[in-house]
Parts: sequence; C-alpha cells; structure tokens
Amino acid sequence: MKPLFRITFFLALFTCSIAIDASSQTVSVSSGRIVRHAAFPSRHVPARNVDVWLPDGYDGRRRYAVLYMHDGQMLFDSTTTWNRQEWGVDEVLGKLMRDGTIRDCIVVAVWNTGERRHSEYFPQKPFESLTAKERDDILAAGRANGQAVFSKNPIASDDYLRFLTQELKPFIDSAYSTRKGRKHTFVSGSSMGGLISMYGLIEYQDIFSKAGIFSPAFWFAGNA
Repeated sequence: MKPLFRITFFLALFTCSIAIDASSQTVSVSSGRIVRHAAFPSRHVPARNVDVWLPDGYDGRRRYAVLYMHDGQMLFDSTTTWNRQEWGVDEVLGKLMRDGTIRDCIVVAVWNTGERRHSEYFPQKPFESLTAKERDDILAAGRANGQAVFSKNPIASDDYLRFLTQELKPFIDSAYSTRKGRKHTFVSGSSMGGLISMYGLIEYQDIFSKAGIFSPAFWFAGNA
C-alpha cells in the first residue's frame, strides 16, 4: 500500500463518522425487554452502559445465541438517540424469531463513550503498522480537519476488544442463559462500528464466528 494511499485511507476512516453522545435515558422497546447494566466497569476502558435485550419468552430455561452490538444507545429507541433514528433491533429480531427465521438470541448493546468512539473503534494494529511519520501525518491531518480526538485519546481498539472478550462476555455468559461457544457468538455494527466488528472477528476468531458489518467506514480519499 503506497504511503499517500495509506494516509488518506486511515484519515477517511476516522473522519467519516459522527461520535455519539451517551446519555442515561431509559430505553423503551416494543418487543422483549431491556436489562441495563449501568456504568459497567472495566480494567481496560472507561465504564459505559451495557443494555441487554431479552426476547419475548426469555425465562432462563433455554439457551440463547449472543449478538454483541456496538453503538448500543442507537439500537432500540429513537426518542433517546442523537438523530432520532434507531436500528429497530427489537422489532426486527423479535419478528424473525417468532417466524422461526433465525435462532433464538439475545443482544448485548454496548454503548459508546462519545469522544472515545473513534479511538476505540479504529483498528489498532493496521494503524501501528504504519511508519511514525505516516501516523503523525494522519493525526496532523485529522487535527486540521477538526478531528482532534486521537490526540486526546490514543487508539485503544485492542483494549476495547479485551473488554468485550475478557470482561463483558464472561459476565454475560454467567448472568444469562447463553450458548457460550464461538458458533453462537456474533458481533455487529455500522460505520466505525462496522470496522471494529471486522477487526474483532479477525483478532478473536476463537470467540466470534460471524460479524454483521454494515456500511463500514471504508471510504477512500486522494490518489492511490
């Protein structure tokens, strides 16, 4: 990959997505129910809310696959989101399960933490594979475009994935009736959330078997 291509590619990744401001509002759903784990603690990343969506009929007797989703505050209730839009996860998955189209699952909605969103979702090892000058050029270009987030918060996607796999997943598997194996464990997100889903699938193939990667932030700028 040519230096200019790499620089513009990585710059595009973190300038294309708008950070989401977390809030503590209660989330309403039209299908299933939400259990909130407020300010879930971590040794690796700042605490954040984790909402667990349980489908209708969840009683702890059956085992459920688990879908981990990023930008968790955007998934269920448009009245609490910054842009008044939502994924409609509860409506869609609820219907698919009722129709028998997909296996029974729960959703672990991991909130982002506002200005750290880019640094936690930006694939770390590819960035660190660049030369020091290329990394500095990316950060300088970001600051020139009003994206100073990386100067405040160094890229921390490896720590974010450690949080998901080493802290959050063991808790979910102990607190809920889940199918623990990789065949039943998935990760998903859009834009920057799509990038970290792809990165997580690559880095933790022993944990995640599939990833839902929607509109990933793979826009390219400049000349290759």
